[in-house]
Amino acid sequence: MIKEITVAFMIAAAFMVTGCATILTGTTDDITINSTPDGADIMIGGLKVGKTPATITVKRPGFGDKEIVLKLEGYEIRTFLLKKTFNTAAICNLAGVLGWGIDVLTGSVFKYDPTSYNVELDAIAVNIEDLPRDSFGRISLPDWDQPIRVIDKENEVSLLFY
Repeated sequence: MIKEITVAFMIAAAFMVTGCATILTGTTDDITINSTPDGADIMIGGLKVGKTPATITVKRPGFGDKEIVLKLEGYEIRTFLLKKTFNTAAICNLAGVLGWGIDVLTGSVFKYDPTSYNVELDAIAVNIEDLPRDSFGRISLPDWDQPIRVIDKENEVSLLFY
């Protein structure tokens, strides 16, 4: 009788101490980030983690959000949050509170989805009214070694200069 109770207790304990999503799917996701044009710095939490195109390994989010910042000289900074979904592997914990706790602590109760992002970067824009003019009234573009988008709101025109 004691042997049966011990076996039953061990089986019950095994179900209660698992962190199924953590064990089955891990605690990180590989995220692929592409940009047009290529070569943008990928920043997470203020730290550079790569240049586009790249696949980066990111710790699972748990209940928090992960912000990605793309920076490329001559282009506007792009910021976005990685999207997350419930990790269905966590259901294997059933009623095991400890298993759910492990998955929450490791962040594995959620996973990133999608795992691939394609981001179009926009050239830095200036209003045509803000550009200097010569003595004949002609517009002078800044001597920048980077693309510039000139916007003429009055005529609803946007021009990109390289």
